[in-house]
Parts: sequence; structure tokens; C-alpha cells
Amino acid sequence: MKKRILLFLSIIVFVFCSHAKTIAISYFDNSSGDAKYNALSKGIADMLITDLSKIKGVTIVEREKLEKLIQEIKLGQSKYFDPATAQKLGKGLGAQNILTGSFYLVDNTIRIDARLIDVQTGGIVVAEQVTGNKNNFFDLHQQLANLLAKNLNVPYNPDLSGLYKPNEEVSLTAVVNYSNAIELQDEGMSSDAKQLLEKTIKANPKFHFAQNKLDELKEWLKKVELQREQLIAEELKNTINTLDATSDKFGMQLSTVWSTLLTSYKYKQLLSFNNSLRKMKLDEKKKLYGEASPITLGEMMLYYDCTALATLKKYDEVIDVSKAFITAYPTSLYFSGIKMHLEQAIKELEKKENGKKGIEIKLSSESLDAYLNYLNKLEWKSNLQFVDEKEYKRYAQLYKANVLNINREVLAAWDESGKFNEFTEFFDVAIHFNDTKTMEEIVKVCKQLFTETDDQDRVFRLENKLEDFKISSLENEEKIKELEAVSKKGTKEELEKIIRSLYSKEKFNRSDLLIAICDRYIKDFKPSNENESGLQLDAWDALISNTAKSKSLDDAKKLAETFKSKADDFKINKVSYDKKIREINQDINGLQNDYVNYQKYLKNNDPMVGVLENYAKIYNENHQYTEESTTRKQLIDLFKLDEDKESLQLFLLSMSYYNLGYFENVKKTADQLKGKYPTSPYTESVNSLTTYMPQ
Repeated sequence: MKKRILLFLSIIVFVFCSHAKTIAISYFDNSSGDAKYNALSKGIADMLITDLSKIKGVTIVEREKLEKLIQEIKLGQSKYFDPATAQKLGKGLGAQNILTGSFYLVDNTIRIDARLIDVQTGGIVVAEQVTGNKNNFFDLHQQLANLLAKNLNVPYNPDLSGLYKPNEEVSLTAVVNYSNAIELQDEGMSSDAKQLLEKTIKANPKFHFAQNKLDELKEWLKKVELQREQLIAEELKNTINTLDATSDKFGMQLSTVWSTLLTSYKYKQLLSFNNSLRKMKLDEKKKLYGEASPITLGEMMLYYDCTALATLKKYDEVIDVSKAFITAYPTSLYFSGIKMHLEQAIKELEKKENGKKGIEIKLSSESLDAYLNYLNKLEWKSNLQFVDEKEYKRYAQLYKANVLNINREVLAAWDESGKFNEFTEFFDVAIHFNDTKTMEEIVKVCKQLFTETDDQDRVFRLENKLEDFKISSLENEEKIKELEAVSKKGTKEELEKIIRSLYSKEKFNRSDLLIAICDRYIKDFKPSNENESGLQLDAWDALISNTAKSKSLDDAKKLAETFKSKADDFKINKVSYDKKIREINQDINGLQNDYVNYQKYLKNNDPMVGVLENYAKIYNENHQYTEESTTRKQLIDLFKLDEDKESLQLFLLSMSYYNLGYFENVKKTADQLKGKYPTSPYTESVNSLTTYMPQ
């Protein structure tokens, strides 16, 4: 009987385990176009993983495993919402389902979209969306967790997790800080992650997600520090065992150790060596080099401590050690050196603190500069000729969201001499697309922002330009109606009239009508004299060029080949025909080059690259090296940069890590640069950097 009961229980356990779900939660895509929210990608996922891991009957894959897999397969963070990518991640993590999502912020509202993917089939099991106030993030999180639990058919009660309670609020800023701390920890900057979490918790004491993360991080740092100390202690053990404090050679033995550690750039080991000496309870007043020498053991240990800490860029500790040295040894031969380290440490900390002042305005002005550098390329005819209505709407939205939304402070901080002209170049692009509403918005914003006398004159002229456009638009509407009528039912004479004035009609931006008119004329009428032959040549020219601009170059090339086969139609005008063939070939080659440049610098180029480049520059100039390194890492990880840009960013990232004193990260980044771009102009620089930096 007892055996039967045990067998029955075993079957129950087996059935339960075989039906237990393993769920992976991937990072969420930032669809907002604002780089300062990028870290939320990890933050949202981490909070869901932490919360849902407490649900019974379901296994949630740890975020660390997801991060490791992403690093292994080198997956860009801009693809998580794609079901195929989610399926790939889910299989790699051994999950039956994977939750992927994206978030979008506008004004005070945040929307989170989520999809639950069946890893086996790649199908979408369920798609959900939650929307709410960005400053009540717990509410959004709870909604999303409830929806997921419901679709998994598992019980969920947020009270049981102890992470938050109903009606508790946490701002989006706090969640962004929490997310940035996760990013810092992933990049090996655990000390900075710890400081950011402590700051976040101080401002948001009920943010238990952050408190739990901080506790985990502190525990991890303790273990790492313990392991590090054990290794260092083992290395120094033999050296310390050979020291004899009673020997006349004791001072020289110590000098040999200190010199060896200094010349090998092992500053961390030097600090550990001095700590080991202190644990030996030696008399710090002991004269090291005989009674005639005033130099004592305590004096030299503090001196070498200060030298090592200054090199390791631990400026807070430099100040403490320097003060201790100056107090204890005011007449020391090493006083000047210690004073120099102290002054340098104070200067560096002041730079870092002063750099924080007004930096948000500087960043916003650099964002404005980056977007205008990107969008103002549209005004070039070589680019504008390829922009269709759909693409224009995207560019217009970028302009409105990232240019027209600025305030006077940002405009004042923007370092650009011709501000008004740069700011309003998009006005002419809007004219090209008959976008009166956008032109009106530009004028309205300019009236609010540009209030200086000279600028007011410019605003007045822009307003007049808008009024002139509205008047001419009424006339153009009539002419466009004429084009539409001719394209459908126009007589030969009407078609010829339009073809004679083709280029004056380009301003109406109706390539579709010009294509239809030229196509009708070519198909319906054969040239019977030299004049008609000339009109046919012009019609072919316009048909091919407008097709290239409004449809595709491939279609234009096919039409050009068809035109080349029509030589018999132009026997009466062979010289003009041959000339037109050469012109069309030249035009297509020129358009091909223009289109490649349009794709490179606009269509396939993400303006966020320029924004992040500018952000990193501002962070560097203001000595905010933690933020600089994070931004440069995002540039490298999130975007497909060309060789010149990526090698530059890798070099600058290694310099940023150096400024932070993260020397292991310097070496890793330098190795990445040399491995990927061995002939880079920055290779020699990073070689020098890693050769002479602290080990």
C-alpha cells in the first residue's frame, strides 16, 4: 500500500513538472526615438522577471542568462519585438514561450506593447497593450504582469511579492535610473551602478525593485572583493614572508618591492602590499634607511598609497590619504608630491561636480543640432528628389518632435551662428510637399522663440513667404487639375503643350501626372516631323527621369533600354536622338550616385547616431565619464556604424574607461578595436594606452 502511494505521488510530481512552463522575457524596444530612455529596455524586462519569478507553476529565465546569450550571438537591441528574433532567443534559453515588447513615450503618457511568442512555432500567442501616466509606472507594471499571468493561466498577486503595493507610485525617472544601473552593471561598472541605485532609493524609498537590486549588487561586490583580496594576498605572501623587520636591509627590501610594483604598473597590488604591512603591526615610526635618515615606514606607506590611488583615479581616497600624510608629516621631503596629488584630486572632483550644472540644457541643444544636421540634408535637391509622401511624413514627424518642441533655453545654448536659417530650412521642404500645416507650425514656433529685432524681421519675411505660398497654392491647384485632365483625356495638342513646359511643372511635385502624360504621348503618337521627334525625345527624357525619382532606378533603367531600342522612330532626328541617349545615361548614373548618398546619409541613417555622438561629446567635455562611456557603448552596440565611425567610438570608449579608472574595460575595448580593425589609425594610440596604464 505504501509503495502504491509513493508511486502515485511520483506520477503527480512528474505530470506537474512536465506541464510547468518555462518563460523567457526579452528586453523591450525603445520606439520613442529618445536615447535617454534606452536603458528602460532592460529595466522593464528585469522588473517583470523579478516579479513573475515569484509565481508558482511557472519558471522565469534569469535575466543574466538572457544577457549572456545576447552577448554571445551579438544581437542588436533594436530587434527584440520581431517574432523571429524572439523565437531565436527563446530557443537559446530553453523556454516554451518568450515575452517581447516595446515602449513608446509621448508627453506624460507611456504605452507598452507586449507579445507572447510560442517558441516552437514562432506564432504570437497573445498581444497586449497597456497605457498610462509615465509617473505611475507601478500601475503599468502591474497591468502587464496581470495580463501575462492571465494568459499563462497562473495565479498572480502583487501583494505576495513584497515589491510594491496597490496605489504606490514610482516616477519614470526612478525607473530610468534603475534601468541605467542595470546597464552599468552589465558593462562592468558595478561601483557606479551601486551609487546610482543608492541615489534612486534615497529619492524613492518605496522602490523595492531598486532596493533588492542594490542588495544583490552589494553581496556580489563583497564576493568579488573577497576573491580579489585572496588572489592578491596569495601573490604577496611569498614576498612578505621574506621580509625581516630587524634586518638592516629591511628598508631596501621594502624599496625593492615598492619600486617593482610601481614600474610594473601594479598599483592595486601596491595598496594591498601596504595593507599587509600594516597588519604586521610594525612600528610606523621605524626609520627605514638608518638613523641618519628621517624617512619612516609610515611616511613611505602613505606616500606610495597616495601615488597609487592618484594613478588609479580614486580621487576621494586621494584626498583622505593626502590629508593624513600632511597632518602626520608636514616637513617631509615628499610633501610637494603629496600636495600635487591633493590639488589634482580636488580639481578633478570639482570638474566632475561643476560639469553636472546645466548639462541637461546642453544635451538638449546638442540633440537639436544633430536632428537639424540630419533633416536639413532634405533641402538638397539631390536628396529631396527621392523623398515620397510616406517618407516625408516620417521626416516631418521627426522635425516636429525634436526641433519644434524646444524652448528658449535650449535655443540659447545651441552653438550655431545662423540659428534662424538652420532652424527653418525644413520650411522649404514643407513647401515642396504642399504641407501648409507644418509651415504654419514653423512660423508659430519662430514667433515664440526668435524675439530679437533681427530675428523678428526674419520671422516677418517667413510669414510673408507662407502667405505667398497660400495664394500661389490656389493657382497651382487649378494647374494640377489641368494636368490631371490632360493625363486622362488630353488631346495631342494639349499633351504637347505640357511637354513643352515640363520643367516648369516640376514645382507642382506631381511626377505621377507627368509620367502619365509622357507615357500617353509616347504610346499614342508617332513622330512625323522633326518638331514632333524633338517632343518625343523630351517625353522619353521626362518619363525616365521622373520614374527614377518617384518609382525606382531599376524601372528607369528598363525604360532607358526600351528607349534605346526605338532608334528607328527617330531617323529624322538621329543626331538629337544619340545626344539624348548620352544625356539619359549620364543622368541615370548621376541619379544612381545621388540615390546611394540619399540612402547612406538619410533614408538608412538613424538620426540617433548623431544625437548620441553629440551626447558623448558633451559628457566628455563636462567630465561625466560614466555617462560618456554608457553612451558610446550604446552607439557601438545598437547601431551599424561604418568602419571609420566604429573604430573612432571604440577608441573614445577606451579613453572614457581610462578616465574612470576602469582599466580592465580599457583593455577589453582596446582588444576589440585591434581585433576588428587591425589597421585602424587608433591602434597605435590604444597600444600605448594599455602598455602604460595600471595593471
